[in-house]
Formats: sequence, structure tokens, C-alpha cells
Amino acid sequence: MMNWTGHVLVDVGIAAVCAMIGKKEPSQLTLEDLDAAADEVERYYFSGALNSYLTCVFMNSEYVQPGTGAKKDESRKRYADRILRAHRAEPDAAAKGETCVFSGLPATHRIHRGQMPLLTGEDVLNFFPAAAGGLFVAGPYLTALQALPLGGRRSEGKLLIAHSDAPALTLALARTFVEDNRRLLTLAMSGGLPNTDGPDERLPREQASYDTVKKRPKFPDAKAAFTLIGADLLGVLKRRRDALENPHEFVSLDVYWLSSSGQGPSLDLFSVPSYLIRFLARVTQALTSTAWDRTIARGWAVEAVKKAASPTRKNAKKPLTLTGPGRSKNAVLEDLFAIYEYGFVDKPSAHRFVRRHLLSDLRGNIARAEDCSWDLTELFLKEVLLMSPERVLRIREFADALAAYIEAKNDLSLYHRVTYAKYSWMFRAGLVKAQRASAKKADLLFSFEDYLQVFEAEDSTGVADWSLVRDLICIRMVEQLHKSGWLTPERVKEEDTEEEEQAV
Repeated sequence: MMNWTGHVLVDVGIAAVCAMIGKKEPSQLTLEDLDAAADEVERYYFSGALNSYLTCVFMNSEYVQPGTGAKKDESRKRYADRILRAHRAEPDAAAKGETCVFSGLPATHRIHRGQMPLLTGEDVLNFFPAAAGGLFVAGPYLTALQALPLGGRRSEGKLLIAHSDAPALTLALARTFVEDNRRLLTLAMSGGLPNTDGPDERLPREQASYDTVKKRPKFPDAKAAFTLIGADLLGVLKRRRDALENPHEFVSLDVYWLSSSGQGPSLDLFSVPSYLIRFLARVTQALTSTAWDRTIARGWAVEAVKKAASPTRKNAKKPLTLTGPGRSKNAVLEDLFAIYEYGFVDKPSAHRFVRRHLLSDLRGNIARAEDCSWDLTELFLKEVLLMSPERVLRIREFADALAAYIEAKNDLSLYHRVTYAKYSWMFRAGLVKAQRASAKKADLLFSFEDYLQVFEAEDSTGVADWSLVRDLICIRMVEQLHKSGWLTPERVKEEDTEEEEQAV
């Protein structure tokens, strides 16, 4: 764990300190900056407002120990001086002659799971060098590590953090989370948290959490961890905020969702590959940003419909359908991440994304013509599916030819065949019929080579998928027919296509 995850935790802690102080990179931090960060952390952590959060990060630390009075105050002061201000503290006798595992500097402290997550658990025993019984670390790194919870979010009872091989991206996301936590702590320390569970209009990026035993609000909880990260990553890339000096560079992101609970320590890791980062960076640019924003909005709408149909609040007259990052899942972002769930591009998941979000509406029917965007689809094909530009061009040209033919012949039947065919033979039958009709006028709709290059050529996964290609053709064809004015509500009535829609 120390070879990678431990360094990630420290990196995010350092990023949190930079965000708190307003520095752009760790090299700018001074001892005085660490002093200011430690003062802020001390004010928050010993207030009691963060206890439900800190117990999953710093197990059994002084931050979460109960008690009041002068003796307790003295205990907390000693702990703050030794741990929060470790950069100023005298070295432990046990650390004499040892080396910091994170920096190679002389170590000043020997720490355990109270100061760093995931070191041990009830059924977990870690072995340390020379049977030291702890981890050796230099003071400044221990101070920064204590800021880790502020650089992440409490999500479904666990700590959610993000770490990139581009330090500026790690810092940009940590800055977003620090702002969230400061906002929530201001509410908590002023008694402004809702006395209930679930969605609340006062919490724009989380849901309220209530302790029914102690009869008081707990620190709010962000739901749908991967949707939250996806939405925040999109926001950072859209604003740039120095997160990527070059939006086309290859950088990746790792999402850590962990708990250091003694009874059940856990770690879930999800990697966002560089190809997906590049897609998200590019999709926010002018050519595709409007279509992408509409697509994301439909993802929230799906969740709103689900929540309205199945309210979770007991005895509620009207179900709350508040959606958004930290409040609910977004179907688009969840399905986009699912493509990479197993560490590679999962072809069925990618096809499902195309059909569900680039071609279909909320009911699974062909979307409104204005919501079919070939520019967005083409970007997805190139960046996510890694489809060659030549194959993308052939699919587009084939779809354009079909659209031109349908418009010229006013062939609503072919439109239905192409759009709603359930099986490949049904689709081919429609194409053959149109090909025969075009042959009568010695002007073939497509050539044998065209068909092979579009439908039988293998893509980046080594598999030819007719239904995916059909969906891509539909997206382009619908867009073109809409632009030309042929595809109107009056021409394609819902009752005329109901049977075919249900077949799909």
C-alpha cells in the first residue's frame, strides 16, 4: 500500500493544503502556510461537526474521542501540537535515525491508523520495516496528511478522493472539495444543517444526514460517488482553471473510495483513462458543448423520473426530485464510466451508451431530431471507441447517401426500416429494396465495397457490429433529414411508428 496508495493520500493532503492557502503548487508552500492550514484544521476537527466523517478516515484519533473539560482540552492541545503542527514539533524518540517513507527526509514521527487511513484494521495486520509497529514520516508530510478529508468528500459514509498524474488536475479537484467542505462546515458550526435525511434545497451538492440516536444532524453525505467525480471533472475541464495546460495531452485520473473503519476497512479504486479525459476535455469545446450539455441534462432527467416514481421519504406528500452532483446519479456519466469498469473498453457498454444517450430518448425511442448530434457522436467514436477517422468518414458518407435518397424519394418506409429494424436481415432487406429501386435508374445507392467497409470492417476491438453501425447511421441520417426540413412531426407521426419502436 505504501508504494502507491499511501503516496496518493499524501499527495491529495498536500493538494488540500495548497487549496486552503491559495497556492498553485506544493513548492510554493512555506512553514507559515502549514501553520495557517493547521489552525483551520484544528478549528474544524475539534468542533465535533466532522466526527461522522473523520471516523472513516482517522480511526480512533483524538479528533473523534468524546469528552469535555479542562483535561480533555489539554489532551487535544497536545495532539494538535504533535500531529497537526508536526512541521513544528520536536521529533519522536522512536523516529530517531529513521527516514520518511514519502520524501526520503529524516523522519520525525512514527504514525498509525489514527493519523493515516488503511494502515491496519480489526482483521488486517500490516508489517512495517524492522518491526517498527508504525510508519515513519517527516513532520510537514504528516501535517499535510491531516488535511486529507478536506481535499475529499464524505460519500456514502466513506472518503472519496481523486488523484491524477497531472498535479494541476489533482489540485483543481481538491480545490472544489475544499470549497464544498468549508461551505458545509460553516452551516454545521452555525447550527444550519437540516434536521432530516435526504435531499434538501439548502444542500446543493449533497444530501442531509441525521443521527437518530443522538438526535442531531450529521455531516452531509454526497451520494453517487462516480457521478460526483465525473461532474466535477467536467466542470474543471470546462473552466480549465489551469487543470490542463494542454487539453489534448494524455493524463489519467484515479478515483479512491475508501474507509479506514476498524471493523471493515475498504478500498475501491476506479481508473479514468487518458482517452476518456481527452474526450471530456474536448467535448466541452464549442463544436460539441451545446449537444453535450443537453445530453447531460437528459441524464439528470432520467434520475428525476426514477425518484418521482419511487419516493424514499416516508409519509411524504410530494417526493423530492432534487438531482445533481452529490444528490443523485446521472445516467449519462454512470454509463460513460461503465465503459471502462473492467480496465478496458467494454464494447457492449459502449454500444449501450450510443443507443441510450446519443440516439434514444428517455423511453428508448429515437430521440428528437435536434438531439441527434453527429459531431458529438464522431468525437465519442474517435476518443472513446478509438475508431479510425477513415471508418468514421465512411459511415457518415453512407448515412448521408441514405438521407439524400429518402428525401428525394420521400421514402418513409425506408426511413422506418433503417431506424427501427430489430434484426440484421430486416435492415438488409430495406437496403436491398432501395438498391433495386435505385438500380432501375442506373444510379446505385451504394456499392458492394461501400457496404463491406461500413458493416463488415472490424473496428478497434476486432469485431464487426452491425447494430452499432446501424445506430451510428441513424444518428447522422436523422440529423441530416432534420436539417433539410424533411423530418417533421407531421411526416413521422408517433402512431405510425409505435409498432416498430416497441420492437426495438
